[in-house]
Amino acid sequence: MKKTVLIVIFAIVQVLLCACSQKKGSEAASGDADSTLNADTLALEHFGCVDSAKYAYLTIDVELPQAENEAAGTIRAYLLSLVGEHLSYVCSYESERSFPLYHGKSSEASEQLAYYFKETMRLLDKLSTNEMRERRSYLEEDSTLTAEQKANALSEMPHWGYEYKLVKTADTLDYVVFLSQDYIFMGGAHGGVGGDGYLTFSKTDGHMIRQFVDTTRVADMQPLLIQGLKQYYAEAGEEPMTTDQLFERLQLPYDGPKNQIPLPATLPCPTREGLLFCYGQYEIACYADGMPAFVVPYDKVKPFLCKDALQLLDAYLK
Repeated sequence: MKKTVLIVIFAIVQVLLCACSQKKGSEAASGDADSTLNADTLALEHFGCVDSAKYAYLTIDVELPQAENEAAGTIRAYLLSLVGEHLSYVCSYESERSFPLYHGKSSEASEQLAYYFKETMRLLDKLSTNEMRERRSYLEEDSTLTAEQKANALSEMPHWGYEYKLVKTADTLDYVVFLSQDYIFMGGAHGGVGGDGYLTFSKTDGHMIRQFVDTTRVADMQPLLIQGLKQYYAEAGEEPMTTDQLFERLQLPYDGPKNQIPLPATLPCPTREGLLFCYGQYEIACYADGMPAFVVPYDKVKPFLCKDALQLLDAYLK
């Protein structure tokens, strides 16, 4: 395994606003930078990791705010713990950690992240090597293939890959938003995009907004969700749809009310125009339909906002 590259860079970035473009695939969840009103931006500390093994590669990009005040310190501590929680579950399908959380004594982010980067790469190396060994064994036992065909099959075996980013996407006077997103490929038909989504923090005290809209009023929000999805497909180049055609196109969960679109599993994100809703891969649509995303204007979503969100977005709702 190559030596992990750990880069620490201090930087003050420009004001950003997460404005998700209406695109298919992982682009729909990554967001596009967009300037907004002048704001006291958070100074960031950047941690990067680029590493590889024989059958796998790893790329990680993490931004943490410098603890210049109490609010920034609170956000920094939460995000640092989030990285550990996220990476320690990579490739885990049984709700068990793939490796332990950092157990050292250092409070330095660089020390803790170096541990997580190293353990993630070690895990990918182990699992990808084991899988390649199994594939080789199956090929060797296959009597229908010639030696040349077996050699060609082995040379074309796809390598594993894991990419993770935790980056700031919006910074205003009242709030800051970070995007936690990953991509993993384990040799199958295609990789998958996941993560914690957009995380919004109050710049007053650093607490995270854990609920934007009243989840008990999903039925009342149906017109907004339906219109947003129609907009997503239209901007992706599809012909205009009726509501019935939209529901025929969607693949809604079987355990929910019939013909009722659920809220995304991840939280919405505040933007200049309104709340951005992003659905994950396979959450409500097939893989080819990407990750449906749309913005609901504040004047339409305001009646459904929770108290915490109303207070945070007060200046944007007037």
